[in-house]
Amino acid sequence: MFYGLVGSLFFSTQAAYAADAGYKPGEVRSTAAVDGVNAKIDGLGGTFANKDIYGGRGVLTLPLGHQYGLQLDGAAGNFDSRFFGSTAAHLFWRDLSRALFGIYAGHTYWNSRVGGIHVNQVAAEMEVYYGQWTLQGILGVEFGNSRTATVGDMVQTYNIETRFTDQVNLNYYLNDNWKMFVGHRYLGGQHALALGTELGFALGNGQMGALFVEGRVGEGDFHGIWGGLKLYLGQKDKTLIRRHREDDPIDWAPATLFSLTNSGSSTPVGPSATECLPDGPCGDGDGDGDGDGDGDGDGDGPE
Repeated sequence: MFYGLVGSLFFSTQAAYAADAGYKPGEVRSTAAVDGVNAKIDGLGGTFANKDIYGGRGVLTLPLGHQYGLQLDGAAGNFDSRFFGSTAAHLFWRDLSRALFGIYAGHTYWNSRVGGIHVNQVAAEMEVYYGQWTLQGILGVEFGNSRTATVGDMVQTYNIETRFTDQVNLNYYLNDNWKMFVGHRYLGGQHALALGTELGFALGNGQMGALFVEGRVGEGDFHGIWGGLKLYLGQKDKTLIRRHREDDPIDWAPATLFSLTNSGSSTPVGPSATECLPDGPCGDGDGDGDGDGDGDGDGDGPE
């Protein structure tokens, strides 16, 4: 379905592409993949999988020749009162009026209650532009480690398997500074609906602020809501839609934490020998505690 939509958008008429949003009549646009060195920082807070999260992200995007670019992402914060961090890189080709194609690689780490767990993702990345619409996503593979430990009266296990993963958004810009999106996520073997919005406001001197909110609604604990404030740092003043298409591709963290939480499971700790009672779950049921089941307490079995 994703590639069908890509094909139908990418090979549509040239006239539709000429009507790019966010440009004033007669304004000269950049022909490079990245319109100069730019950066983005933000702070966020909310809930993931019934756990509190807060932290920050930073992005640096660099032009590499005529139609190529490189973006480096980083994020760090506190998830369930324990440290998390992530890094990622995007290497891409982009035609500013049509599409982006590239390779994405990311690593996410969480110092969970059972110890350090991590997931790596390697994927193809794509964006297609059509007026006020943008279709974007990554499709690839994720893999990581496994950890098990007893926490309280539960045995907790995280097993990050090697499997397919995707993150896909369909964006619509209600105006050049207000984006809304709906999308799909498949992380840690579970599906979720993704929803979100971002509203930008000009600050001058090549800067823009933005408020954003995102949510997930999916299987099991694959749900959450978070939001915060972004600061865009660029070469010139421009609209939000132009920043998204000329400057930085989307940074997918910290939602990649769901690849870890969706791979977790818990089971009760079994009773030990010292916890057995005469008529308990591991006793013989006759009440004398000798284990022979005859009820006389001498342990030699029935006469």
